[in-house]
Amino acid sequence: MDPVIDIVNRSNQRGGRMLSVIDLLEAGTLSRPQACWLLARIVQGSSFLVGARPGGAGKTAIQGALLGMLPAAGAIRLATPDSGWEESRQGDCVVAYEIGRGNWEAYVWGDSLVRLTALGRAGCRIVTNLHADTLEQAREQVAVQCGAGEDGLRAFEIFIPVRMSGHGYGRIQRVVEQITWYGPGGWQSYDESQETSVLAQGAIGPFLDRCLAEGLRTIEAVRAAWLADLPALTPSIPDEPGAG
Repeated sequence: MDPVIDIVNRSNQRGGRMLSVIDLLEAGTLSRPQACWLLARIVQGSSFLVGARPGGAGKTAIQGALLGMLPAAGAIRLATPDSGWEESRQGDCVVAYEIGRGNWEAYVWGDSLVRLTALGRAGCRIVTNLHADTLEQAREQVAVQCGAGEDGLRAFEIFIPVRMSGHGYGRIQRVVEQITWYGPGGWQSYDESQETSVLAQGAIGPFLDRCLAEGLRTIEAVRAAWLADLPALTPSIPDEPGAG
């Protein structure tokens, strides 16, 4: 099995199948411009951190959907004692299922989170989520409580907060409203009108449209199509100054 798919499916705690980027588009969790920009950054090697305070907000689903779009380059390891994740090298990806004190598989806290962010600063891609609605709440956990400092928070490069609404009043809606990323000017909000975002939509949007039109929904099917198309797509995918 593809090790990326294996790690994504191991994070499934709620049954059913893990969601793909196409599922997130159809649910309105991600907008088309957001999805294109995030996928462009993932192709360029960026790390990312997904946040929401309530349980069930979709952090793991978003983390898994985006992991499913990793390029087929470098090793991917889960942050577990027997995976050898601390020996990861530049270009590899290390995944922790959550930043938290719990003694569950691939949870990191304190010294283990500090070591994870050190890998991020050394050129590894690091991916996880945590119970935080805002960048300030994420900073309190990562930089202060775990002792990783501001450099540790910056190692994640992209913070993706998820808002959950409608709980108890019918259908629950999960929406990524405002992505923030670390660039030359510090932390800044993603702006879909910026040139790199517009270019990303032109490069990746047709792929997403084709998946929607052809009914590709599972993470396995979407990943297979993505890996097949990526060599032709990559030259047209813009690089974000200061990201990756």
